[in-house]
Amino acid sequence: MNVSDASALGRWRGYRPRRAIVPLAGRASRLWPASLAIPKALFPLIDPDGVARPVIGLILAELQKAGITEVCLVTGPGDDRAYRRFFDVLARAGLDADTCDIRVTFATQPEPLGFGHAIWCGRNFTVDEPVLVVLGDHVYTTNAPVTCAGQVLDTFARHGMATSGVAVTPEADIGGFGTVAAVELEEHQGTYAVSEIVEKPDVATARSRLRVPGLAAGTYLSWFGIHAMTPRLFEILEDDYRLGRKERGEIQLTSAQGRLCAEEPYLAAVVSGTRHDTGDPVAWLATQDALRPRQ
Repeated sequence: MNVSDASALGRWRGYRPRRAIVPLAGRASRLWPASLAIPKALFPLIDPDGVARPVIGLILAELQKAGITEVCLVTGPGDDRAYRRFFDVLARAGLDADTCDIRVTFATQPEPLGFGHAIWCGRNFTVDEPVLVVLGDHVYTTNAPVTCAGQVLDTFARHGMATSGVAVTPEADIGGFGTVAAVELEEHQGTYAVSEIVEKPDVATARSRLRVPGLAAGTYLSWFGIHAMTPRLFEILEDDYRLGRKERGEIQLTSAQGRLCAEEPYLAAVVSGTRHDTGDPVAWLATQDALRPRQ
């Protein structure tokens, strides 16, 4: 998709998604044996105020501040029970101020067929409207006046196009993220028209196909973990599921996003903030250190 296409106004201009899908159905094998006892999204973190909160509580608080009013949690079969129990106890104890304005529903991913499949399992929740997709094992921090999720939603509403949050990422780290080729919009600094999306590229691929004009040498734009998606994404994921189109045995969200980018204008917004992974023990410890109260 060329820059002039992305500079035009999309059909969803002015619309700010109110719904979000959060996939939580992964096996969390890197956190065994603890994740055999409780879902990894219920693992506790001590927030900057010194309060112990589960990961999902921090995610929902982020979404509530961004104006999201409905969230679909996609879980494995039967795993919703632990979350329902948590939300019920939280509400009865009067400790849900950060999440009380969000209506939480659940969808089931019956078998582990990948991140893209998990998002597809929440398709009925979207009612054919744009939706925010947020990783279930990341939390976000920012010093900006708008939350990380709110920044992505603002860009989507401004342009009316599919928008993914991105971070400027050093070459050594891009193998862990979806990475894009893009050109910055002249009228909006930090917003880019995306022309190609590659899942976890190697350095050679990035150097040949994913350089972004204006970025420092050896840096690229990689996924931040927050995506505001148009309804067309779910039609593409439907085709992937129906046709059995898999990579490494799974239906990949990033590949579906790449096909979406080939069909309609797609933007990347550099997020002012930091993504924090909680998906393995070392990452979880680093996230806790980043969040811990400072004197």
